[in-house]
Amino acid sequence: MRVVSSLADIDFAIGRIARAGGDLVIESSEDSTIATKVTVTPADARRSIGALLTSPSVWRFLVTLPFASSRRAAPGQGDAWAERRRRTGLNKPW
Repeated sequence: MRVVSSLADIDFAIGRIARAGGDLVIESSEDSTIATKVTVTPADARRSIGALLTSPSVWRFLVTLPFASSRRAAPGQGDAWAERRRRTGLNKPW
């Protein structure tokens, strides 16, 4: 999946999922563009599930999912990704 913000443009693939106390911790896999850890609290999960269940776009996505094809290359593959990083300067702490 792709995460885009004003701070970063990340290809995020789910790796390890574990519990930490009452929270769910999702770590990125090795093929993600940057090591990432997402902590989901129970309140976050309830809000997310509510938003997903009430969104017509999500239901359309799920119904068409068996017929969908991936249009994006795998993370880090091809020169387009490297060129975009060079051009935009994203994911650089300096």
